[in-house]
Amino acid sequence: MRVFPRIALILAVVVISASPLLSQPIPAGCPLTLVGTNPPPASSAFYQSPHGVFRYGNQVFVLRGQTLTTYNVTDLGDLQVIREDFIGSLAARESNGGVVFSSGFLGVSSEAGFELFDLRDVRAGGSPPALMSRTPNMHYRRLAVNGSIVAALFPATDLPCAPGAGCQNSVDLIDVSNPDVPVRVASLGSGSFGGLNDVAFVRGALVITGTGGTFVFDISTPTTPASLFSVATPGTFLATDGSNLLAVGNDTSILTYSVSGVSGFSSMTPIALHTLATLQMEHSNPIMFHPQAAIDVQNAHLIAMVDERDPQTLLPARTFAFDVFDYTASMFEGRDPRMYEQVSYTQGDEVKYNPLPVGPFVYVVGELTGLQSYGACGQMAGRIEWDSTAALPCGGAEIHGWVTGTTKIASVELFLDGGSLGPASFNNVPRTDIAATTPVQGWRISVNLDTTGSGEHLIRAVGTDINGNRSQFASQRVIFGGPGKNCFTRRRTSSR
Repeated sequence: MRVFPRIALILAVVVISASPLLSQPIPAGCPLTLVGTNPPPASSAFYQSPHGVFRYGNQVFVLRGQTLTTYNVTDLGDLQVIREDFIGSLAARESNGGVVFSSGFLGVSSEAGFELFDLRDVRAGGSPPALMSRTPNMHYRRLAVNGSIVAALFPATDLPCAPGAGCQNSVDLIDVSNPDVPVRVASLGSGSFGGLNDVAFVRGALVITGTGGTFVFDISTPTTPASLFSVATPGTFLATDGSNLLAVGNDTSILTYSVSGVSGFSSMTPIALHTLATLQMEHSNPIMFHPQAAIDVQNAHLIAMVDERDPQTLLPARTFAFDVFDYTASMFEGRDPRMYEQVSYTQGDEVKYNPLPVGPFVYVVGELTGLQSYGACGQMAGRIEWDSTAALPCGGAEIHGWVTGTTKIASVELFLDGGSLGPASFNNVPRTDIAATTPVQGWRISVNLDTTGSGEHLIRAVGTDINGNRSQFASQRVIFGGPGKNCFTRRRTSSR
């Protein structure tokens, strides 16, 4: 058993005030399952700009390509598109550029410089994004914001040579109090710190991690940052709730610290060391933690993703799983899967980015799929176990799957696009193959999809619990070939 003290973490979680939007748990013993997919805008390809997912009140903004999509969350789990804005003034053409969002302003950094957009009136019936400024020669890939100060960094992992061998990088502090004229007010060079990889703000202090460790700076006077302290833990990425928790991660491990201080940031205490799940044997390429993670502080979970790594570029080649860690579960070792960890596989052969927990959902941006919503068992979780149209016998077929939730599920209804396929029936076979803390029910429904038109269609599964709460818990996009190509004809057998 790991011996990191957990008392500080428990106290940290207790003192955090609850928010209605983040009231549903994501338990480690329950899988994250695909709830809905919003396809990407046809007008904008993924590689045309940086990308990100941001919450703003009751809305969710998604920047992908040159398009900013604004969503509201529907009762059935799918995100409802309020508006799509093609940002013609966006000059960025770098998919791995930096993005940051705060108080209605979006910052984007790329080879074109640092751009600021006003999104405060981007809503139904509102105005499109407005370009405030574009400052050349500000090229970064990691951004963090605290008030009117943006910390910006081009990471050492992306430099053309090793840090200290001719390549140096630095963290720039940019004052955006006047969004029309951003001003670089200070710069922290790597120097004795080694190569710098990521930045974050915790309790108003600036945290920088890199090859030489993790460093904390007081920027109450942005023009003259002052070093507070450091820890020896090196990292390639950071995740934080901004107040009580800070996670320092690399390709194979993530170390979480409890942050303390009476009026600021004065110390860090290690509380949990999490390592990659034992998934390497399933993949021929090396595997790694995705260099982006999120902390769901209301429910004390660290939401990480697992990628295959391209052996040639050393960059993520495919995101294939969520690796969710429960800070409140006992960290006993000696079993697999570990009781404080839940591995859930993603859908779509692509790299996914920008995990954002909002209520009972986790949103990610995919290179091909667009915006995907994954739901947890605290809401309602399940799956449509679909193979392909080639597995459907002509004249009638069966679609089946499973569902679970904290409250007993009373019924399941399937939809094809906007039309109902009817109610499903439950079977009494226990689904012990699904790792969940609540009972898992199997369901099935007889359908005839022989005459479905050609093209892409969406199958949605909607459950209703015994209290009458209705929610979409799974969706599956299916390509039909058209009448005559949607099924197979059983071969006749002859008897002697």
